[in-house]
Amino acid sequence: MQFIPLTDASPTIQAHVRTLRNQEDVRKYMYTSHEISEQEHANWLSSLKGNARQQVFVVLKDDLGVGVVALNAINAQHKSADWAFYLDVNLQGKGLGSVIEFWMLDYAFDVVGLEKLNCEVLASNSAVVKMHQKFGFEVEGVRRQNVVKDGVRIDVVLLGITKSEWLEKRPALVRAIERISAG
Repeated sequence: MQFIPLTDASPTIQAHVRTLRNQEDVRKYMYTSHEISEQEHANWLSSLKGNARQQVFVVLKDDLGVGVVALNAINAQHKSADWAFYLDVNLQGKGLGSVIEFWMLDYAFDVVGLEKLNCEVLASNSAVVKMHQKFGFEVEGVRRQNVVKDGVRIDVVLLGITKSEWLEKRPALVRAIERISAG
């Protein structure tokens, strides 16, 4: 898999990212679940250019855009950020999310120089909460009834990991990630 800045991707791949984001099984785990219009997508792409507080990458597998991974709310002073990702629904459950998470943790702590990484997951997405915990994320809290989905208020799980926690956890995960990447 390759990770390239979305702003450097071809117009075709940039357009395909909108298709991925609009998949029903992706939208249901996002804060906003409406279908993203072409104009809304174009505005978002424009907002990424020169934005020091956000880095968005498209995940390529066999030259096809299969997902997106992003650092958001990058805070240089506190060396912290939030992160999120989504993956083509046809490729979920095959270990690719783990490869993306491993890459992001290395990138955030080694390349960007962060010391703390946070994420928010809808409580209805327990599989992703468990995946983050496998990588060393700790549940730091719950925002109760924080988001409305299909007319129902649901909780948001707050998770975080420090650089030292990642460096401690990383060696135990290397072989598994190499197996997934090779397959």
